[in-house]
Amino acid sequence: MNNIKIYILTLVTSFLVLSSCKDALDVAPKNIIQSDIIFSDESAIEAYLASLYYELPVEDFRFAPNGGFNRSGTGTGGTSLAHLSDEALTTTASSDIGSGSALGYFPYSSIRNVNAFIEKIPSSPLASDKKNQWLGEAKFIRAYYYFGLVKRYGGMPLITTTQNFDGTNLGELQVPRNTEKELYDFIGKELDEAAALLRPSSPSGRANKYVAYTLKSRAMLYAASIAKYGTVELDGLVGIPASSANTYWQAAYDAAKQVIGKYSLYNKNANKSQNFADLFLDANNPEIIFVKNFKEAAGNSHSYDLFNVPYGVRAPSGYGGRISPTVELSEAYEYINDANGALKITDGSGNPIKYPDVLSLFANKDPRLAATFILPFSTWRGTTIDVQAGLINGTNTITTGDYNTKFNTPSGPIDIIGRNGIGGSGGERTQTGFYIRKYLDPGKEPSSISGTSGEQQFIDFRFAEVLLNYAEAAVELGGSAKIADAKSAINDIRARAGIQLLSDAEVTRDRIRRERQVELAFESHRYWDIRRWRIADQVLNNKNFAVLMPYRVLDDSPNTFIFKKVPSPSTKNFLPKLYYEQIPTGEIAKNPKLIQNPLY
Repeated sequence: MNNIKIYILTLVTSFLVLSSCKDALDVAPKNIIQSDIIFSDESAIEAYLASLYYELPVEDFRFAPNGGFNRSGTGTGGTSLAHLSDEALTTTASSDIGSGSALGYFPYSSIRNVNAFIEKIPSSPLASDKKNQWLGEAKFIRAYYYFGLVKRYGGMPLITTTQNFDGTNLGELQVPRNTEKELYDFIGKELDEAAALLRPSSPSGRANKYVAYTLKSRAMLYAASIAKYGTVELDGLVGIPASSANTYWQAAYDAAKQVIGKYSLYNKNANKSQNFADLFLDANNPEIIFVKNFKEAAGNSHSYDLFNVPYGVRAPSGYGGRISPTVELSEAYEYINDANGALKITDGSGNPIKYPDVLSLFANKDPRLAATFILPFSTWRGTTIDVQAGLINGTNTITTGDYNTKFNTPSGPIDIIGRNGIGGSGGERTQTGFYIRKYLDPGKEPSSISGTSGEQQFIDFRFAEVLLNYAEAAVELGGSAKIADAKSAINDIRARAGIQLLSDAEVTRDRIRRERQVELAFESHRYWDIRRWRIADQVLNNKNFAVLMPYRVLDDSPNTFIFKKVPSPSTKNFLPKLYYEQIPTGEIAKNPKLIQNPLY
């Protein structure tokens, strides 16, 4: 009996440590004991479940390629998923995409833990309604683990029971790969079972019925895209037969439809740009479906602000400016009444257009642009973010590598380049002319920003994604009724954004893809989207993204600005093998039944 009390006390203590955070499920567990004894104690079960949630493959502020998940106190300190796609550049953009091992994820110890939980929870003496909720959460978690696997590697071993090594059965534990289709089918079935068990609402950071359906809509969208646009290799270990595409499109559509009407788009501020910026900072938000919470006092925080505020307002410790949004992404944002979002920097004859100030270049752009980017010469926390490439003086272009260098004019010395860019050592000043705004906290004084001060929640699932999933699946399925559904969903998003609505004829696959690109920018979607559509090699391979260079024209009184677009010196390269990650060679050494992915 004394041993039982000690076990319970240890587990309850662990749970109390976890509960010191706003959301207990977002703090690393302490000494979780996998013993039957815990399933008779509610606090112990909650602590065990917290450990499972903590291991979810959420690509949040603390995830980084080559760094993995839950990097303590850090995140976005170099490369990120944004840098792997066409969203952003960094000073090392040429090596951003890697050789196929940057996104490694091999969660079989976590899968073993969730399998044990699922096996043991039905025998708990606690109330059936609680057991059903816990079981539903565990099934959601297991499906998410497998989704993190399949979107990286394709088919992998599907293990749904707890494996135990007795010293003689190593061969039984070395399981071959299942097909990619088998994994997606399992994920869909698992999430249906989870949704049937889960309540319709839940505390922040925990799964409910509609969280499960949202993950299903995302996962089935991936499966459908791979079936339609990918190829089957290794007898189906990677790739899904094209004949299955419509089944998955329909599953994605149906799952999204379950969520529509249960949440709503964030729409609290009449100012469209400010409204979109506020969406990511307001915890009282009807658009949020599933988040990961952070709290510095509980030792569970991030460093997003530290690494991404503009150079001129950076923290005393330095850093800043690590995510430089690309010019190409800025041009994906339409004008309010013009679908062509290309920046108007030259006239019909190719001559530079002169603007009275830098921000005039972005007049009448989709308001989401200024909510997602910090535009050159816009204001952040009362400071003008001066991003100037140089001066035009007659036929001379004047520039320098030092923002302290001045140019003498009859009216006195003036800056040649802006303090905030372009370029600079360590990647601390913008590489493209833009800084990121999405998720930055304007309430933080620079002096208060540190590597552990970030507390913004990361929104893993939000309602706009559900509408986009629904619209994409509907258009792919085709037919007038489905096009009408897609139009309704997309126009809800565009109306919230403050741009012109689409007609039936404009509701196309490519318009929906572009809407997804701009609405979900920097939310860890784009890299996976261009992979599942099998266009990443077209978008990224041997690609030099543009840099926007604002120049002040001294010949005019008052001075005007012109702009040049020049290629970045950094080249991105995406080879076809990168549509699947390389299975770690160490895992193959432990399990020779694992077959390596193609081209590795």
